[in-house]
Amino acid sequence: MAAAGEPRTVAAIGAFVRDVRVPGSKSMTNRALVLAALARGTTVLRHALRSEDTDALARAIAAMGARVEAGPGDDAFTVHTGEGGLPAGGEVRVDLGDGGTPTRFAMALAALAPRVTTVDGSARMRERPVADGVAMLRALGADAGWAEAEGRLPVRVDGRAGPPRGGTLRVGKVASSQFVSALMLTACRMRHELTLEFDEPPTSASYVELTADELRAWHVPVDVLRAPGGALRSVRVRGAVPDAGGERTVEPDASSALYWAAAAALVPTSAVTLAGLARASRQPDMRAIDVLAAMGAVLEDAPAGIRVRSRASAGDSHAPLGGTRADCSACPDGALMLIAAAAVAAGPSRFEGLGTLRVKESDRIAAMAHGLRRVGAHAEFGEDWIEVTPIPAHRRVDAQIDPHGDHRIAMSFAVLGLRTGGIRVMNPDCVSKSYPGFWEELGRLREASAPPFA
Repeated sequence: MAAAGEPRTVAAIGAFVRDVRVPGSKSMTNRALVLAALARGTTVLRHALRSEDTDALARAIAAMGARVEAGPGDDAFTVHTGEGGLPAGGEVRVDLGDGGTPTRFAMALAALAPRVTTVDGSARMRERPVADGVAMLRALGADAGWAEAEGRLPVRVDGRAGPPRGGTLRVGKVASSQFVSALMLTACRMRHELTLEFDEPPTSASYVELTADELRAWHVPVDVLRAPGGALRSVRVRGAVPDAGGERTVEPDASSALYWAAAAALVPTSAVTLAGLARASRQPDMRAIDVLAAMGAVLEDAPAGIRVRSRASAGDSHAPLGGTRADCSACPDGALMLIAAAAVAAGPSRFEGLGTLRVKESDRIAAMAHGLRRVGAHAEFGEDWIEVTPIPAHRRVDAQIDPHGDHRIAMSFAVLGLRTGGIRVMNPDCVSKSYPGFWEELGRLREASAPPFA
């Protein structure tokens, strides 16, 4: 096993058949934590994701006055709020690290905490956009501003005057849907119901839809108005104390499941059952699994979940996947694994709708293009697209990949390495942001495999 920080070498493996249960959804865990902080009494979140991002948000909620319990190695959070809402208290400072979603959620939640809260993050997070979130909070009457540099973290939020007023807010183009989701999640505790009217379809609308679904699951009324083509026109959230019935189970993470789906698709004669994950899940990266199927992966319903298998047989000289052209605006996180898989497809691929990837943990489009060139593929990209020409046949891969501290880039190239071999992933511990057990699961996959294919 590689020591902390040393590159992880990924060699090609042979066929495998395995059931995998991935941790709980990161997106749903983060949303559930905010709603639990605004609920009344005690809420237990079972099968939640424990990762750097979710633990950081839990610590921030605790600093704002809720009592949060989560033991080492536990996959549950228990949140105690007494009569509901966050209590008054002294000034606090919370650091959300690299977490974009936790940072933006914490900013909105701080407006409901009767105290002064300074929200900060890592050096990279200080470079990422938060100005839209501050502007939206101010428009709703919250006292939010810059603790240091204009337009950047840290952000200072003074909630002592009471919660934002709610009402109607017109929303133009924003850098991240996380700002919209943050307001939706906290609207139930604003002074009046909140209506968000969109001048144009919101960025990453699939995540806004996920937030609406989660609110309804907690018995918070949400009304959605759509344009004739189905695009979101407005969202109204009415005041109601969130109620999970004392307990909420978080479904498996589709983003994490995608890596093992791709592994099964790439390695001939392989199959994986994604335990506990249903085709009906509304998680945005279910769309990425559908794109993987369009490229040639075989998807089947199984009693335990979704079964994914390779269309290629042992010794098959043909590529396991075909090239594609796909709009990934609904699944930008999952697009990274699809982009990596395209490096061994039968023909070129083009992935579009990726504009939000430029301002994530890294400039993900540029970082993926650099990594693809390192393994021998050809990549061209623009502001919201990337085109991939596969690695030439019979070219030996010998490449060290710098994921730029980005968990999803590291995992995507690691899975590609199961097909190509010869990939060394630098800074492998960065996967802890969303999937701390990734390398262990990859090791179990290798244990279940036959000798590598030729």
